[in-house]
Amino acid sequence: MTYARRRDANQGEIESAFRQLLGDHVTDSSAWAGGAGDLFLSFGGEFRDAFCCFAEIKIDDKATYTAHQIRFRNRHPGTTRRIETVDEAIEYARWIRAKVKKLAV
Repeated sequence: MTYARRRDANQGEIESAFRQLLGDHVTDSSAWAGGAGDLFLSFGGEFRDAFCCFAEIKIDDKATYTAHQIRFRNRHPGTTRRIETVDEAIEYARWIRAKVKKLAV
């Protein structure tokens, strides 16, 4: 089975924003297939203080999900956030950092 492994035009700038706020805890997962998001994001320490999720990069609100992405989201609800802009990436990265801070308490 083959999958579309095309990067959205805005992925580079969004990935860069995540790297600025999450350090090196950003992995390009767009070629992993199976519908997982374009970026795998993690932050925090070992196990109980860590948080992991996916970011699905879309160029705009008209961009649709593939069948594989829909299946992945249905199988793993709440693990993937749709990101269309750098501002959304910054907001989500801040949310991730706050979530990890709460987990560490």
